[in-house]
Amino acid sequence: MPKTLKRFTFSLFFILVLSLLLVAIPAQHSQAAFNFNWFTHKAYKPAKKKAPKRKMLDITPISQFPELPTGCEITAVAMLMDYKGVDLSKTDIADEIPYSPDGDMETGFWGNPYDDSGYTMYPPAWADLFNQYLGSFTDLSGASLTKLRATLKDNKPIVAWINYHGQPAHSVLLIGYNQDTLTFNDPYTGKRKTMTAEKFWKIASYQGHRAMTY
Repeated sequence: MPKTLKRFTFSLFFILVLSLLLVAIPAQHSQAAFNFNWFTHKAYKPAKKKAPKRKMLDITPISQFPELPTGCEITAVAMLMDYKGVDLSKTDIADEIPYSPDGDMETGFWGNPYDDSGYTMYPPAWADLFNQYLGSFTDLSGASLTKLRATLKDNKPIVAWINYHGQPAHSVLLIGYNQDTLTFNDPYTGKRKTMTAEKFWKIASYQGHRAMTY
């Protein structure tokens, strides 16, 4: 074979091989990039843990003692008023509320909250005082637990009636919840208390799930 033909054949072969390499390398690079992108896209990422459903209003507990030994609901309302910026003490409220000498607690307080003869005063009797100082009143008696939580979520504390401390009618101020618990300020102890929603619901049932807010 003439040298010129050999050189031509060799050159042609070299060009062919080089062309194939130039085509193959980008293809391999592209495939590798595809594989990398697919892997990174499909890579496992642990699910973010959802924060527990929680609401807590910043309301300072107030004790009903020594002034109002049987004025727990009055003290609970005083805490609510203080939260709303209304300057009314528990004794101010005790002096303003209506009283019911015949024992109709839907219209006024039965007994004297300043001594051991007092009993309670139910939501309907509070409407005028709430409307006067807060501009609104909502009777939540019989409301579901879901409704109570929604009210707290709306930044509204709730005065609730329960059977507690050996008393058939005791009032507390609900201020928050956390998953399966409810938190309230207890006028009897002057402290914050958290208990299961199930237990609270049971002791509230003895008072017909009476509750109120503004």
